[in-house]
Amino acid sequence: MTRLELQLYDYNEWANRQIFNRLKELSEDVYRQEIQSVFPSISHVLAHVYLSDLGWIEVFSGKDMNHALMLQEQLKDETELKELKEMEAMFLKLSERYKLFFSQLGDSDKPLEIKNPNGDLMETSVFEQVPHVTNHGTYHRGNITAMLRQMGYASVPTDYGLYLYLKQTGAIVGKDFS
Repeated sequence: MTRLELQLYDYNEWANRQIFNRLKELSEDVYRQEIQSVFPSISHVLAHVYLSDLGWIEVFSGKDMNHALMLQEQLKDETELKELKEMEAMFLKLSERYKLFFSQLGDSDKPLEIKNPNGDLMETSVFEQVPHVTNHGTYHRGNITAMLRQMGYASVPTDYGLYLYLKQTGAIVGKDFS
């Protein structure tokens, strides 16, 4: 049986691939086109999601939240300058890091104490935070969908229900933790 948290992460990886595949179908300038939205461009959205995911795997791996936030700030400008293919490769590499980490955890969860920047301490665990990582990605894929539509392009479906259907029908094979 697959842990729901790991299935959610697998879904997150699939949904990101859907977005990258759609962006590669469009003109290269769409990725950087500036528009009036929550983020100035799709490249900025993807950089934000990548850096957030990077920060969380750092925290999962034992680093404190301040380290993760400083790392994100250090890499922000250079990440925003990455071309689409580079960003996709970075997402894939980061996903491999997550999968390796999860495989090393096995069925056991890892407790986390997260000291938030305001000084509050939150006691949680890796598997409690995986839905947060996934939900954050889902939220920002929605931003990308809205931005694409604002530019006159269709997006691509990334719904969890579609993912489950495609997985059940065998259209997604060998891409999960089960």
